[in-house]
Amino acid sequence: MHWIMAVDAKYPGSIHDAFIRCEGVISATFQELPEGHSWLFEDKAYGLATWLMNPLRNPRQSINAYSKWIECEIMSASTSAATTESLRAMFATHGFPNVLKMASQKIMCTLLLAFLLFLKAQNAPKIDNSMLVIDVAEDTEIGAEAYKILATDADGDPLTYFMSGDDSIYFRLNNNTGIVRVASKLDREAKQLLTVEIFVFDGSNMVSMKQTIYLKDANDNVPVFQNASSYKVSVFENATKGTTLFTVKAVDKDEGLAGTVQYAIVEVLPDAPYLFEIQQTGNVILNGTLSYADKSKSYQLTIKASDYGGMHNGNFIIQSTTVFAFINVKDVPDMNPVFLNIPYQTTVPENTPMGRTIFQVLAIDGDRGINDNITYAIQSSEHPGLFEIVTWSGDIFVNGSLDREVLPVVELQVIAKEKQLNINGTVASTSTSVSITLTDINDNTPSFYNCSLVNTCRFTESSKVNSFTTSILEHFSTAMPIEGLTIMAHDPDQGNNGTFMLYLDGRDASAFTVSPEQIRNTGMVQIIVRNSSAIDYELLHVLNIEIVANDTTNPTNCCSRANITINIFDINDHSPVFPEQSYTLTVKEHAKVGTVIQTITATDPDSGTFGNIAYSLLPVGINEFKVNCTTGVITTVNSTTLDREKQSVYYATLQATDGGNRIGTASLKIVLEDINDFKPVMARDYTAFIMEGKKSELDIRIQASDNDEKGTNNSEIRYAIVGGDYQQNFTIDPISGVLRSVGPIDREDMNSSLDGKIILVVEACDLGVPQLSTTVNVTINVEDVNDNSPVFAEFVYNASVMEHTLGAFVTLVKASDNDATEINNRVIYGIENGSTGTFLIRTTLIDKIGPKQYEGNITVDPTIALDYDKGPKSYTLRVSAADLGSPSKSASATVQVTVLDMNDEPPVLDPDSMKDLDVKENYFMVGIVRNITASDVDTNHSLIYELVSVACLKSKIIDKQPDTPCQYWFGLYTNGSLYVNKSSVVDYEEYDQVEITINVTDLYTEKGAPSTIGKLTINIVDENDHTPVFLPFKRVSVIVPELTSIGAEVATVKASDNDTGINAEIAFVATKVIFNFSDGQPIKELSDVFEASRATFADGEYTATIKIKSSLNKILRGRYVVTIEARDRGSPTLAATTDLDLITVDDSFKIRLEFNVSPEDVQKSMNEIIEILRKATYSKPYVVGVIAVTNERVQSLTRNVAKSILEVYLVYNNGTAIPPESLYSILLVDIDAVNKLLDLGLLNIKETTEPIDPTRPLLATIGGLVAAFIILLAIMITVLVCSRKSYRRKIKSITAMNAAKTMTVDAVQSGPVVPGTNKYNLEGTNPVWNAVIDITTDLGFEDTNSDQASINSLDENVVDAMKEKPVWKPNALEMSEKTMHSSAENPIPLIAALDDHDINKGKASGKSEHGYHNSVMNSTNI
Repeated sequence: MHWIMAVDAKYPGSIHDAFIRCEGVISATFQELPEGHSWLFEDKAYGLATWLMNPLRNPRQSINAYSKWIECEIMSASTSAATTESLRAMFATHGFPNVLKMASQKIMCTLLLAFLLFLKAQNAPKIDNSMLVIDVAEDTEIGAEAYKILATDADGDPLTYFMSGDDSIYFRLNNNTGIVRVASKLDREAKQLLTVEIFVFDGSNMVSMKQTIYLKDANDNVPVFQNASSYKVSVFENATKGTTLFTVKAVDKDEGLAGTVQYAIVEVLPDAPYLFEIQQTGNVILNGTLSYADKSKSYQLTIKASDYGGMHNGNFIIQSTTVFAFINVKDVPDMNPVFLNIPYQTTVPENTPMGRTIFQVLAIDGDRGINDNITYAIQSSEHPGLFEIVTWSGDIFVNGSLDREVLPVVELQVIAKEKQLNINGTVASTSTSVSITLTDINDNTPSFYNCSLVNTCRFTESSKVNSFTTSILEHFSTAMPIEGLTIMAHDPDQGNNGTFMLYLDGRDASAFTVSPEQIRNTGMVQIIVRNSSAIDYELLHVLNIEIVANDTTNPTNCCSRANITINIFDINDHSPVFPEQSYTLTVKEHAKVGTVIQTITATDPDSGTFGNIAYSLLPVGINEFKVNCTTGVITTVNSTTLDREKQSVYYATLQATDGGNRIGTASLKIVLEDINDFKPVMARDYTAFIMEGKKSELDIRIQASDNDEKGTNNSEIRYAIVGGDYQQNFTIDPISGVLRSVGPIDREDMNSSLDGKIILVVEACDLGVPQLSTTVNVTINVEDVNDNSPVFAEFVYNASVMEHTLGAFVTLVKASDNDATEINNRVIYGIENGSTGTFLIRTTLIDKIGPKQYEGNITVDPTIALDYDKGPKSYTLRVSAADLGSPSKSASATVQVTVLDMNDEPPVLDPDSMKDLDVKENYFMVGIVRNITASDVDTNHSLIYELVSVACLKSKIIDKQPDTPCQYWFGLYTNGSLYVNKSSVVDYEEYDQVEITINVTDLYTEKGAPSTIGKLTINIVDENDHTPVFLPFKRVSVIVPELTSIGAEVATVKASDNDTGINAEIAFVATKVIFNFSDGQPIKELSDVFEASRATFADGEYTATIKIKSSLNKILRGRYVVTIEARDRGSPTLAATTDLDLITVDDSFKIRLEFNVSPEDVQKSMNEIIEILRKATYSKPYVVGVIAVTNERVQSLTRNVAKSILEVYLVYNNGTAIPPESLYSILLVDIDAVNKLLDLGLLNIKETTEPIDPTRPLLATIGGLVAAFIILLAIMITVLVCSRKSYRRKIKSITAMNAAKTMTVDAVQSGPVVPGTNKYNLEGTNPVWNAVIDITTDLGFEDTNSDQASINSLDENVVDAMKEKPVWKPNALEMSEKTMHSSAENPIPLIAALDDHDINKGKASGKSEHGYHNSVMNSTNI
């Protein structure tokens, strides 16, 4: 009997009760374990372990709470020897080589007690408490150390570390050192907290701990612009500086400064670096002026969003991203039209008929972005009416008779106007000139004109000349042209049409010739003297010739003629002669310059210039007179020096000179006459005083003197009043100069500015010619008399005063006094009656400049309060005004005073205007959205409205932060009009409700509360202005095409939309699928491969699954990139896209596991097999199916035969899979997993056969033929070699069985021996099947059928030895001692090994006195 401990395999630190008894069959009872747990049987003596799933119930016996031994016993009495041997073979096959050893009950109990005491002495390891929460930087590189598990064991046992949990895929744990390294990329933004469970095992006890891993933020995210597609705006070119154009927003998923975004404009195309500015709120504002025509029509802005930096991979970096924004400049009508293809010039024949179109002008709107319709008109023309223009097309057509000779070029001024008014409210227009040149036809005769230069001639019909006149000296020189003739010949036709001939005709034509004889268009004509002797003044005074112009190309109208009259000049042979030889002349003294004294002329019979006479005075030094050189008029030059008292007579000579310098003279005597040149003189001014209103006898004598000659009119003086105020009230004697008043004067009628003074201007003049005079001022002071009473401005004054107002002002009364002086016009006010002591009046000065004015200020007595309710409600006051004159004069007036009621009631807000208001977000409602009204019962009120406060709410929760954005969404005019601010954007997603507090105030309130406060709730109505946003989800998934069917779900996508209602409903669509081949083949685009399910809504998120729509190709190796689009149902529809990577695992990664049990048994153990593979490989198994093996080979010996094949894929989360050839090496590190699989019937791991390339059948055929030949040759050689080797193997196998009886267990080769192994024992032989072989009857070579049931341990099987250990080879003495235990009856090797093992049963550690021993290999397992 042998004891084996059973522990919980899931929690190795917990030992549960179990009991097993080996009888005719193996039966066992176990304590019931939780679901998913299993039993681990451990042979403490030999260190062997195995797993048993699905334990039986009802424990039979309990040793204690921590351990339980399993009792195994073989009952030889009740079973046959064959059954016993079969049980031994079965236990050997399943890893219990020494379980079936027979021993006494007493010995086993002793061993059990000793072993329990040994277990009790073991201490469990301890995990440090610092491992509960671990910080790991999210930017830790894959493969870098994240942290190390800290654990201790009091016994000093070596520790083994494990990790489990869904988040353990992010890490790779070194089981021996406890160092945890990063296996998959960490992302704090996707998942900040990771949870794993760590285990520490010391060989006997296992402890665990739930561990939380906090990912520390790294600056690994760039800012991401939101709604980047909306950064395209249009703005009018006249937008003012500071206008907000649009707002950008970028979000950085990092924390702190690394997640705080700042903005900058890094580039503007075309280059305008300072035209735009971006604020840190994201508002892009205009920083200059735009121009659609002169600058750019559009701008592209590169906007950079960057964070404030943070650490990433050990370096401080600043993450940034850029986005393009587009600004289109919209034209406004501020430009005039523009003519195209100017200047405009064209030609037209002069005989073109009316109505024919000759040219077209074309203008376009200068505002290219508006392109208004253009109309045309002829603004001006040199000859109006010749041409007209079509208004809408600009076509110019002939509208009159054209004559090139009259008007060779016509200049039109054409104006183009826009149809619509410009930005200034006027018609935009521009004008240009159109030059029309008329082409010639020969329709004119040459003509003569009298002009000297072509550019000064006017070749018009009225300018034509048919006669010319000139003069020449007699005997004029031969061959010289006659001067004085300006003959211009002109034919207005052009080219040959304007070429003509010239010749002379007439009586005297022989004396002259003409030059030139031929002219083209225009030419100067000269008449040249041919015969000088024919020019004789004594023979003829006048010569006549005729010049002829002949147009030879115009026979019907060929010629023009002109007469030339030539006058003959005589020579100078006479001198000038005066009619008299001497003259006496007179002139007044001081005569004006230019005064004509007399005209004296001479005569000369010569003609022409020789008969022209020039006059002069001699001597040259006479400066007082001069003579006109041509007319002979004698005038004065200096009036000052012409003074009769200094010189009364002047003498001179008058000289006449003709054109030939011939001279004639005459004597002159000039006498000066006396004039009146002195004026009267008055010595002083005069002053007098009179009283107003009295007949004062004013008597003042004005005196003057004159220095002219006495007794003449020049010294006779007369007096007169010529100026001054009120001169009609005075008179003066013209001869004596006595000044008197006419009647009384009223001081009040006088102008106040005179201050009672009258100033008269008196003139004294003589009777000379011219008459001379002088003036003097006479001042007359008029003194005031109190002759006027005060006068009130109104007879009755009406006033009102508010009740309860102490000292209140009532009204002002005013009276005026017309007296001139202050003593007579100063007014004093008083209340005569009606006051009853209630009112006071004070006299105040109101005008200090000019005549002083006084008014009476009536107020309520400060000690008395008027009461409207108690009365009286009105008062009648009698007010007087008196002056200070002597005697005093006075006047009175009535003042009606009304007592007013006081405004003491507050205003009340209208409930209808304070009802909830709905306002759409964004710019859909701008301007006034409601008029707030209120009422006031007071009759005299003036209400104003103001916005007191604004509260911003989201989902009924008030945002209490200061300066919330919604405070600027709405404004309130003082008249109560509530408006949406144009400069702010109402955003539903930011706030869905705004509560504003409105205060209405009565400006006229005098007592009590002047205002009332009310609240208005504004509900923000959502608009579709947010694009759906994908939420974090698993963007990389792994699919196995062979296992996926149509409709299978491969991924899940999530998105949300900040809008509400239908605007936030999201549908998902797979818009594009491409396949990226892992071998570098070109990308292939596929259709109808995947589809998205209908989205479901929960917790503000829409979720849909991505399903397979059509069958997937299982041989494709790479990944599908599926573009998923999330669309909302708003108008317009907004959408966002993201890519989903689906990594495919093709069938080359399919693993085939052979089992020696039926497919049904494999199905029953499927969950256990999957769990073993998952834990051993850290992968996720995908089972294809279980296939039954129907072509088993017939074995001649007892051997495990494959009965079923399990096809499975082992896939990692990163999309990689374990290839079949790698599974074996991976399982080497987990021997327990191998043992469990062996217990479940695993025989072999088969690789998947690669499919044959159908595109290369020819190469395959050729290769097959070559291979067949080589194989045939190899078989022939192998048959010869193997025949000999087969015999030698049989000999060695028999020797091995005999040697087994003489060997201890420690001498057996170390390492697990499994079917198909090629591990050799100490003699180099292979283990053989546990079958009895009679060596006496089979010593020859194996027959030809031996390969069909071979016992060769080298048969193909990839389940190899898991781990080789060094072995110890016994010496000869030890071998002889072991041989003594052998039986003479051919005992089988297994029994011999078990018997010999009894010597070493206490060596559980595997270390013998002879060397190292691995108990794992203590088996002859076939």
